[in-house]
Amino acid sequence: MKRIKKSFLFLGSLIMYYGCNPSWDVTLYSQKIRGSNKIIYQYDAWGGRDSHQSGFAILDSAEEFNMSKITSLPGSYFAETPRKGYIKLILVNNGENPTTAKDTILNPVKHYFKNIQGIKFEITEYNDTYGSSPMNTGLMEYEFGAIKETNDGLTFENVVHKSGGIEWPSKVSFPKGNITVFEDTTGRVHHIIIEKFIRMKGEIYKPTKPLEIVPDQAIIGFATFYFIPKKLLKSSTLTNEGIFKQLRK
Repeated sequence: MKRIKKSFLFLGSLIMYYGCNPSWDVTLYSQKIRGSNKIIYQYDAWGGRDSHQSGFAILDSAEEFNMSKITSLPGSYFAETPRKGYIKLILVNNGENPTTAKDTILNPVKHYFKNIQGIKFEITEYNDTYGSSPMNTGLMEYEFGAIKETNDGLTFENVVHKSGGIEWPSKVSFPKGNITVFEDTTGRVHHIIIEKFIRMKGEIYKPTKPLEIVPDQAIIGFATFYFIPKKLLKSSTLTNEGIFKQLRK
């Protein structure tokens, strides 16, 4: 399965946040970079029936988000927790399936650097998986009983596997950066989304008719984990340092 873009997961269920440009309806999530005055924004913007943009941008905390002035980041997955002055991104070229299995390799196809908003970005690009890997990529769901936040990550406790191919132990931790809190208008957390980059060998479904399972193939993509609290959890329990939280008007 292909990565389910986070921006589309939010559509239809989020409150719209209106940027200073009245022609755009913008849903915004943001996370702070620890020890920095920079803010990373995840945006999903509609400017009319035929105008839609989504992605990530970075601004000084004193700047107001404006669709006409932002520069989109060259990727949406953080290879490590964003830090002051330096951010590592992973980009998977996932427009169309690679034509042959040889087009998917576990090694990067590009590696380069960019400077955006005074921050050095290191970008690594990969080709997407040939075919699909439903056991290792795609959407998976879990429930949890407790959660703990540190400066570096989140730890889920009393985890119960609900659906999907990857089973975690009862206690599992994830680094900050690729974490999004999905809450309702009262601040109650519905679920927490974790994105994980997958780079491994495993079984894929070869895109033939009928589908054919092929073992020991290169898999490049993302797993999206929904962690659903078993009991009431308020968004205010968590900071937004390294964690995307919704910006409301």
